[in-house]
Amino acid sequence: MRKIITYITLLLMLVSVKGWAQKAVAWAKLDSSAIMIGDQIGMELGIKVPKNFVVQWPQIHDTLNSHIEVVKTSGIDTSFNSDQMILKQNLTITSFDSGYFETPEFKFVFHPANDTTKYEANTSNLFLQVYVPEVDTTKPFIAIKAPKAEPYTLAEILPWIGAGLLGLGIIIFLIIYLIKRKKNQPLFHKKPKPLPPPDVEALDKLAELRNSRIWQSGKIKEYYTELTDIMKRYMERRFGFDAPEMTSDEILEELKKYDINKEVMEKLKGMMELADLAKFAKAQPTPLENDLSLEHSIDFVEETKPKPVTAEDEENKELSDKKEGK
Repeated sequence: MRKIITYITLLLMLVSVKGWAQKAVAWAKLDSSAIMIGDQIGMELGIKVPKNFVVQWPQIHDTLNSHIEVVKTSGIDTSFNSDQMILKQNLTITSFDSGYFETPEFKFVFHPANDTTKYEANTSNLFLQVYVPEVDTTKPFIAIKAPKAEPYTLAEILPWIGAGLLGLGIIIFLIIYLIKRKKNQPLFHKKPKPLPPPDVEALDKLAELRNSRIWQSGKIKEYYTELTDIMKRYMERRFGFDAPEMTSDEILEELKKYDINKEVMEKLKGMMELADLAKFAKAQPTPLENDLSLEHSIDFVEETKPKPVTAEDEENKELSDKKEGK
Protein backbone atom coordinates (compact mmCIF):
# COMPACT_ATOMS: atom_id res chain seq x y z
CA MET A 1 0.00 0.00 0.00
CA ARG A 2 2.85 2.37 0.92
CA LYS A 3 4.59 1.64 -2.39
CA ILE A 4 1.42 2.48 -4.30
CA ILE A 5 1.10 5.79 -2.46
CA THR A 6 4.75 6.61 -3.15
CA TYR A 7 4.35 5.84 -6.87
CA ILE A 8 1.24 7.98 -7.07
CA THR A 9 3.02 10.88 -5.30
CA LEU A 10 6.01 10.67 -7.65
CA LEU A 11 3.72 10.49 -10.65
CA LEU A 12 1.83 13.58 -9.50
CA MET A 13 5.08 15.44 -8.92
CA LEU A 14 6.35 14.47 -12.37
CA VAL A 15 3.11 15.59 -13.97
CA SER A 16 3.26 18.85 -12.00
CA VAL A 17 6.87 19.52 -13.04
CA LYS A 18 6.10 18.75 -16.67
CA GLY A 19 3.13 21.05 -16.44
CA TRP A 20 5.29 23.85 -15.07
CA ALA A 21 7.95 23.13 -17.67
CA GLN A 22 5.33 23.48 -20.40
CA LYS A 23 4.46 26.91 -18.97
CA ALA A 24 8.07 28.12 -19.44
CA VAL A 25 8.32 30.74 -22.20
CA ALA A 26 11.51 31.98 -23.89
CA TRP A 27 11.60 34.97 -26.24
CA ALA A 28 13.85 37.24 -28.26
CA LYS A 29 12.82 40.61 -29.71
CA LEU A 30 14.41 43.49 -31.58
CA ASP A 31 13.89 47.21 -31.05
CA SER A 32 13.49 47.55 -34.79
CA SER A 33 13.34 45.18 -37.74
CA ALA A 34 15.29 47.50 -40.06
CA ILE A 35 18.41 49.60 -39.58
CA MET A 36 20.86 51.56 -41.72
CA ILE A 37 24.22 49.90 -42.17
CA GLY A 38 26.49 50.56 -39.16
CA ASP A 39 23.62 51.61 -36.86
CA GLN A 40 23.10 49.91 -33.50
CA ILE A 41 19.86 48.57 -32.02
CA GLY A 42 18.82 46.71 -28.90
CA MET A 43 17.86 43.07 -28.68
CA GLU A 44 16.17 41.52 -25.63
CA LEU A 45 16.46 37.86 -24.57
CA GLY A 46 14.27 36.48 -21.83
CA ILE A 47 12.56 33.51 -20.25
CA LYS A 48 9.76 32.92 -17.75
CA VAL A 49 9.99 29.84 -15.53
CA PRO A 50 8.56 28.77 -12.16
CA LYS A 51 10.26 30.27 -9.15
CA ASN A 52 11.89 27.05 -8.01
CA PHE A 53 13.61 26.38 -11.37
CA VAL A 54 17.29 26.77 -12.30
CA VAL A 55 18.05 28.28 -15.72
CA GLN A 56 21.16 27.71 -17.85
CA TRP A 57 21.60 30.88 -19.95
CA PRO A 58 22.62 30.54 -23.61
CA GLN A 59 26.18 31.61 -24.41
CA ILE A 60 26.45 34.94 -26.23
CA HIS A 61 29.53 35.41 -28.44
CA ASP A 62 30.90 38.44 -30.32
CA THR A 63 28.68 37.65 -33.28
CA LEU A 64 25.23 36.17 -33.75
CA ASN A 65 26.16 35.06 -37.26
CA SER A 66 28.51 36.14 -40.05
CA HIS A 67 26.49 39.35 -40.68
CA ILE A 68 25.39 40.50 -37.20
CA GLU A 69 27.86 41.57 -34.51
CA VAL A 70 27.28 41.94 -30.77
CA VAL A 71 28.55 45.31 -29.55
CA LYS A 72 27.61 45.07 -25.88
CA THR A 73 25.79 42.75 -23.45
CA SER A 74 24.16 43.67 -20.17
CA GLY A 75 23.88 41.62 -17.04
CA ILE A 76 20.98 39.25 -16.51
CA ASP A 77 18.09 40.99 -14.77
CA THR A 78 15.88 38.86 -12.48
CA SER A 79 12.35 39.71 -11.35
CA PHE A 80 9.40 37.78 -9.93
CA ASN A 81 5.69 37.80 -10.77
CA SER A 82 3.38 35.76 -8.50
CA ASP A 83 4.73 32.21 -8.92
CA GLN A 84 7.02 32.94 -11.89
CA MET A 85 10.64 34.05 -12.25
CA ILE A 86 11.45 36.35 -15.18
CA LEU A 87 15.00 36.60 -16.51
CA LYS A 88 16.09 39.21 -19.09
CA GLN A 89 19.27 40.29 -20.85
CA ASN A 90 19.78 43.18 -23.28
CA LEU A 91 22.16 43.03 -26.23
CA THR A 92 23.35 45.83 -28.50
CA ILE A 93 23.87 44.58 -32.06
CA THR A 94 24.94 46.06 -35.38
CA SER A 95 25.71 45.03 -38.94
CA PHE A 96 28.09 46.30 -41.60
CA ASP A 97 26.58 44.25 -44.42
CA SER A 98 23.46 45.19 -46.32
CA GLY A 99 20.75 42.62 -46.77
CA TYR A 100 18.03 40.65 -44.99
CA PHE A 101 19.48 38.52 -42.21
CA GLU A 102 18.02 35.90 -39.88
CA THR A 103 19.04 35.77 -36.23
CA PRO A 104 19.69 32.33 -34.70
CA GLU A 105 17.51 30.61 -32.16
CA PHE A 106 18.60 30.84 -28.51
CA LYS A 107 18.21 27.68 -26.42
CA PHE A 108 17.47 27.92 -22.69
CA VAL A 109 17.99 24.80 -20.52
CA PHE A 110 16.21 24.68 -17.15
CA HIS A 111 15.22 22.22 -14.45
CA PRO A 112 13.61 22.20 -10.99
CA ALA A 113 15.93 22.99 -8.13
CA ASN A 114 15.29 19.58 -6.51
CA ASP A 115 15.40 17.54 -9.75
CA THR A 116 18.06 16.92 -12.41
CA THR A 117 15.55 16.40 -15.21
CA LYS A 118 16.31 19.08 -17.81
CA TYR A 119 13.93 20.89 -20.14
CA GLU A 120 14.53 23.20 -23.06
CA ALA A 121 12.85 26.30 -24.49
CA ASN A 122 13.92 28.00 -27.71
CA THR A 123 13.35 31.52 -28.97
CA SER A 124 11.91 32.07 -32.39
CA ASN A 125 13.99 33.34 -35.32
CA LEU A 126 13.99 37.06 -36.03
CA PHE A 127 14.77 38.91 -39.26
CA LEU A 128 16.75 42.10 -39.56
CA GLN A 129 16.93 44.24 -42.66
CA VAL A 130 20.12 46.26 -43.10
CA TYR A 131 20.03 48.88 -45.83
CA VAL A 132 22.32 51.54 -47.22
CA PRO A 133 21.28 55.15 -47.91
CA GLU A 134 20.16 55.84 -51.44
CA VAL A 135 22.37 58.17 -53.46
CA ASP A 136 20.88 60.50 -56.03
CA THR A 137 23.41 60.26 -58.86
CA THR A 138 21.67 63.02 -60.83
CA LYS A 139 22.92 65.64 -58.35
CA PRO A 140 26.56 66.81 -58.27
CA PHE A 141 28.79 65.41 -55.54
CA ILE A 142 29.69 67.80 -52.75
CA ALA A 143 33.22 67.72 -51.40
CA ILE A 144 33.59 66.40 -47.86
CA LYS A 145 34.25 69.21 -45.46
CA ALA A 146 36.93 68.90 -42.84
CA PRO A 147 35.68 68.75 -39.27
CA LYS A 148 35.39 72.14 -37.58
CA ALA A 149 37.74 72.80 -34.71
CA GLU A 150 35.96 73.34 -31.44
CA PRO A 151 37.32 76.04 -29.08
CA TYR A 152 39.24 74.67 -26.11
CA THR A 153 37.53 74.80 -22.75
CA LEU A 154 39.18 75.89 -19.51
CA ALA A 155 39.05 72.32 -18.21
CA GLU A 156 41.03 71.16 -21.27
CA ILE A 157 43.60 73.97 -21.00
CA LEU A 158 44.27 73.75 -17.25
CA PRO A 159 46.22 70.44 -17.38
CA TRP A 160 48.49 71.90 -20.07
CA ILE A 161 49.03 75.08 -18.05
CA GLY A 162 49.84 73.00 -14.97
CA ALA A 163 52.26 70.83 -16.93
CA GLY A 164 53.93 73.91 -18.42
CA LEU A 165 54.37 75.55 -15.01
CA LEU A 166 55.73 72.32 -13.58
CA GLY A 167 58.21 72.00 -16.46
CA LEU A 168 59.28 75.63 -16.05
CA GLY A 169 59.76 75.10 -12.32
CA ILE A 170 61.93 72.04 -12.95
CA ILE A 171 64.09 73.96 -15.47
CA ILE A 172 64.58 76.88 -13.05
CA PHE A 173 65.44 74.46 -10.24
CA LEU A 174 68.05 72.71 -12.42
CA ILE A 175 69.61 76.04 -13.47
CA ILE A 176 69.90 77.19 -9.83
CA TYR A 177 71.28 73.79 -8.84
CA LEU A 178 73.97 73.85 -11.54
CA ILE A 179 75.00 77.43 -10.68
CA LYS A 180 75.23 76.59 -6.98
CA ARG A 181 77.16 73.43 -7.73
CA LYS A 182 79.63 75.28 -9.95
CA LYS A 183 80.23 77.83 -7.18
CA ASN A 184 80.44 75.03 -4.60
CA GLN A 185 77.56 76.57 -2.66
CA PRO A 186 74.80 74.70 -0.80
CA LEU A 187 71.47 74.54 -2.60
CA PHE A 188 69.56 75.64 0.50
CA HIS A 189 70.89 77.98 3.18
CA LYS A 190 70.13 77.29 6.77
CA LYS A 191 68.12 79.95 8.50
CA PRO A 192 70.59 82.06 10.51
CA LYS A 193 70.24 81.85 14.23
CA PRO A 194 69.07 85.08 15.91
CA LEU A 195 71.93 87.09 17.38
CA PRO A 196 72.19 87.25 21.16
CA PRO A 197 71.87 90.69 22.81
CA PRO A 198 75.00 92.89 22.30
CA ASP A 199 76.07 92.66 25.95
CA VAL A 200 75.67 88.85 26.05
CA GLU A 201 77.70 88.48 22.86
CA ALA A 202 80.44 90.84 24.11
CA LEU A 203 80.75 89.18 27.53
CA ASP A 204 80.93 85.72 25.92
CA LYS A 205 83.68 86.89 23.54
CA LEU A 206 85.64 88.52 26.39
CA ALA A 207 85.42 85.26 28.38
CA GLU A 208 86.74 83.33 25.38
CA LEU A 209 89.58 85.83 25.00
CA ARG A 210 90.51 85.39 28.67
CA ASN A 211 90.52 81.60 28.33
CA SER A 212 92.59 81.65 25.14
CA ARG A 213 95.63 83.04 27.09
CA ILE A 214 96.91 84.85 24.01
CA TRP A 215 99.05 87.45 25.74
CA GLN A 216 100.55 84.78 28.00
CA SER A 217 101.92 83.24 24.78
CA GLY A 218 103.63 86.51 23.89
CA LYS A 219 101.04 87.62 21.32
CA ILE A 220 100.43 91.04 22.82
CA LYS A 221 99.42 92.81 19.60
CA GLU A 222 96.95 90.04 18.67
CA TYR A 223 95.48 90.18 22.19
CA TYR A 224 94.75 93.93 22.06
CA THR A 225 93.55 93.73 18.44
CA GLU A 226 90.92 91.14 19.36
CA LEU A 227 90.02 93.01 22.56
CA THR A 228 89.34 96.29 20.71
CA ASP A 229 87.44 94.44 17.94
CA ILE A 230 85.09 92.93 20.54
CA MET A 231 84.47 96.31 22.14
CA LYS A 232 83.95 98.11 18.82
CA ARG A 233 81.36 95.52 17.72
CA TYR A 234 79.61 95.90 21.07
CA MET A 235 79.45 99.68 20.75
CA GLU A 236 78.23 99.41 17.15
CA ARG A 237 75.34 97.12 18.14
CA ARG A 238 74.59 98.85 21.46
CA PHE A 239 74.77 102.52 20.43
CA GLY A 240 74.30 102.29 16.67
CA PHE A 241 77.38 104.13 15.37
CA ASP A 242 80.07 102.73 13.06
CA ALA A 243 82.69 102.07 15.73
CA PRO A 244 84.77 99.53 13.69
CA GLU A 245 85.63 102.28 11.18
CA MET A 246 86.48 104.93 13.80
CA THR A 247 89.67 105.75 15.70
CA SER A 248 89.89 105.56 19.48
CA ASP A 249 89.58 109.34 19.82
CA GLU A 250 86.50 109.41 17.53
CA ILE A 251 84.87 106.65 19.55
CA LEU A 252 85.50 108.40 22.87
CA GLU A 253 84.13 111.64 21.43
CA GLU A 254 80.98 109.86 20.16
CA LEU A 255 80.37 108.23 23.56
CA LYS A 256 80.15 111.67 25.20
CA LYS A 257 76.64 111.90 23.74
CA TYR A 258 75.46 109.17 26.11
CA ASP A 259 74.99 109.33 29.85
CA ILE A 260 77.79 106.94 30.83
CA ASN A 261 79.49 106.73 34.22
CA LYS A 262 82.68 108.85 34.17
CA GLU A 263 84.75 106.24 36.03
CA VAL A 264 83.83 103.58 33.49
CA MET A 265 84.63 105.98 30.64
CA GLU A 266 88.09 106.60 32.15
CA LYS A 267 88.67 102.85 32.31
CA LEU A 268 87.64 102.44 28.67
CA LYS A 269 89.85 105.37 27.65
CA GLY A 270 92.87 103.87 29.43
CA MET A 271 92.26 100.47 27.78
CA MET A 272 91.99 101.97 24.30
CA GLU A 273 95.10 104.15 24.69
CA LEU A 274 97.10 101.16 25.94
CA ALA A 275 95.76 99.06 23.06
CA ASP A 276 96.86 101.68 20.50
CA LEU A 277 100.39 101.68 22.00
CA ALA A 278 100.54 97.88 21.88
CA LYS A 279 99.23 97.66 18.32
CA PHE A 280 100.98 100.57 16.68
CA ALA A 281 103.98 101.47 18.88
CA LYS A 282 104.96 97.90 19.80
CA ALA A 283 104.62 98.71 23.49
CA GLN A 284 104.83 95.82 25.97
CA PRO A 285 102.22 96.33 28.73
CA THR A 286 102.75 94.52 32.00
CA PRO A 287 100.73 91.37 32.83
CA LEU A 288 98.71 93.43 35.31
CA GLU A 289 97.87 95.99 32.61
CA ASN A 290 96.80 93.19 30.27
CA ASP A 291 94.40 91.75 32.84
CA LEU A 292 93.08 95.19 33.82
CA SER A 293 92.37 96.07 30.17
CA LEU A 294 90.06 93.06 29.90
CA GLU A 295 88.46 93.75 33.30
CA HIS A 296 87.85 97.41 32.38
CA SER A 297 86.19 96.27 29.14
CA ILE A 298 83.90 93.97 31.11
CA ASP A 299 83.03 96.82 33.48
CA PHE A 300 82.12 99.06 30.51
CA VAL A 301 79.78 96.42 29.05
CA GLU A 302 78.14 95.74 32.41
CA GLU A 303 77.64 99.45 33.02
CA THR A 304 76.21 100.29 29.58
CA LYS A 305 74.11 97.20 28.83
CA PRO A 306 70.33 97.78 28.54
CA LYS A 307 68.63 97.77 31.92
CA PRO A 308 65.53 95.56 32.33
CA VAL A 309 62.31 97.57 32.41
CA THR A 310 60.40 97.14 35.69
CA ALA A 311 56.73 97.75 36.41
CA GLU A 312 57.71 100.87 38.35
CA ASP A 313 59.56 102.21 35.30
CA GLU A 314 56.49 101.64 33.18
CA GLU A 315 54.30 103.53 35.63
CA ASN A 316 56.77 106.43 35.81
CA LYS A 317 56.90 106.59 32.03
CA GLU A 318 53.09 106.68 31.78
CA LEU A 319 52.93 109.49 34.34
CA SER A 320 55.63 111.40 32.48
CA ASP A 321 53.78 110.98 29.18
CA LYS A 322 50.54 112.24 30.74
CA LYS A 323 52.29 115.33 32.13
CA GLU A 324 53.77 116.06 28.73
CA GLY A 325 50.35 115.59 27.12
CA LYS A 326 51.33 112.60 24.98
